Amino acid sequence: MSVFDQLDRAARYELVVRLAKTDRIISDLADRLAQEDYELSEPVIECSPMISQVALMTLAQKGGNDKRLSVARRTDLNEEVTDTLIARSSRDVVHALLNNIRAPFSVKGTLALLIFANTEAEVLAGIAKRALKDEDFLETQMLVLETNCPLIPAPLKRALESGDLERLAMTIEDLQREGDIELDGMHYSRHEASIQIANGELSFDAILRTLFEQSRMDAAIWLISRKISLADEVVVDTLKSDADGAIMRLMLQTGIDEKTYRDFLKSRCEWLDRSTRSIPELVMRYKSELKKPRQTASAPQGKKAIN
Repeated sequence: MSVFDQLDRAARYELVVRLAKTDRIISDLADRLAQEDYELSEPVIECSPMISQVALMTLAQKGGNDKRLSVARRTDLNEEVTDTLIARSSRDVVHALLNNIRAPFSVKGTLALLIFANTEAEVLAGIAKRALKDEDFLETQMLVLETNCPLIPAPLKRALESGDLERLAMTIEDLQREGDIELDGMHYSRHEASIQIANGELSFDAILRTLFEQSRMDAAIWLISRKISLADEVVVDTLKSDADGAIMRLMLQTGIDEKTYRDFLKSRCEWLDRSTRSIPELVMRYKSELKKPRQTASAPQGKKAIN
């Protein structure tokens, strides 16, 4: 470590080749090797058992797409790193994660994949292929399906219900890559759906803001109801009411910040065709409430909250 910066490129390359897969080095050296340009660092990033999880998270947050792609192929990823890769990377990295049978997917990561799959046929295919070879991943999709999640694309819903995922995966493989795609009556555009990033992580706020941007209030209501363990109907009735205080208390339970609350209010006004004049005042009230200490209420039973 003390002489590393004095070595020429050839010496550094030889060092990388010799140490890429060994566990007989310290993590600090592995982390330092991962900071080299991609030609030198690729084997270390992809294969070294000594790179720290902190270094992997840093690569997921700030590394170039090539380094993120190498991280996505590792067999020792945790959900936090996977979430960050899903949120920050181009789609080839997302596909690498779906193809990496050892890569874990959190609930939030799964929801992000479904958001992408609503506009991107290739991601839809990747989900189908992963479900065919990963029983845990398939079980997660079935659990989400059982909650009537509106984010599940119709072709995937039908394939899960009929057990015909293989046909879905093969059908999408044959599609043309240019122009909009029609599949089972659903249209998929060529643009990439985006997830807004908060603190480098795939947060509840980030997913919710993305749904607001896409005018998916149905999916936002589904997500909110699971976050605070309330029935969808209760959330809908509250949000449609004129009780600003009740709406604010409901959204306080989700833990969203004032910026997300502002986006929520704008989407609600668009959803209900109402004026936006009161939004600044309501946001100020919400911000004030956030500063107050709150008691933690026990969540009603029956639904698993999404953290």
